[in-house]
Amino acid sequence: MRAARCSPVAGVLVAAALLTLAGCGGDDGVNSGKTSSPSPPPSKPGATPTGSPSKVTGPLSEQQARAALLVEGNLPAGWRHADLDDSTAAGDAPDDLSTKDRNCKQLLDALGGDVDRHEARTDASRDYRRSANGPYLSSEIASYDKEEGDGSKRALSTFKSVRASCKKFTAENNAVTVDFTVSPLKVEPGADSACARLRGTARGGPADGKQLTLDLVLARVKQSTTGLALLSVGDGDKALTARVAGAAAERLKDVTAGRIPSPTVPPEGD
Repeated sequence: MRAARCSPVAGVLVAAALLTLAGCGGDDGVNSGKTSSPSPPPSKPGATPTGSPSKVTGPLSEQQARAALLVEGNLPAGWRHADLDDSTAAGDAPDDLSTKDRNCKQLLDALGGDVDRHEARTDASRDYRRSANGPYLSSEIASYDKEEGDGSKRALSTFKSVRASCKKFTAENNAVTVDFTVSPLKVEPGADSACARLRGTARGGPADGKQLTLDLVLARVKQSTTGLALLSVGDGDKALTARVAGAAAERLKDVTAGRIPSPTVPPEGD
């Protein structure tokens, strides 16, 4: 399940709605009536209104899920929001690569909440890149219903299981073919998590003949998960993976605890 990408403008509007609600002081999640800011859409049953100071007791609302996504301020200088569909060295967004290996595909599907028979109740995603040649980053949030058998635990369990059973697979996307080899990656984002590093040589596309490294991280906070897919040309950057994974976990913790994550909006000019 490919989540709808969040545009820069939408990110700013969501952040503005978050800040307005946080300043209202009400506990019932209802807008104070100011005409200068739009009222948020009704939350789905069981979800806490966006920006509410109370802890989340069910799945995140759509606005909360977007608020938990990484923003430019969480990334090193030079990274920008981008549409990565069909435009990376691997042929597509790093969290949406295609493969005929159904088992290995679950490594990517779990990042966005597309777990077998247990899809997320709400999900959101946002993409970034450092330059046209990479690195490229996909940030994902998925939040599950309690009655889904604790879907966040199942998603993380599936990711760990597939990481162990999937040794190699071939990804084919827009005339780019990569034979990936899968191995564990030791990164500690500060939450219940699992990580994998995929490496292979690109055949076709702008990085033809070069090694690609794809780092995958899935971290769980209560009923929600935050997933990252970081694609680089070359050996990859474990320090960068650790940095963005830690920031992603903190943002999800903040939203789950009823806090507004910081930074709240991308810098001007995004």
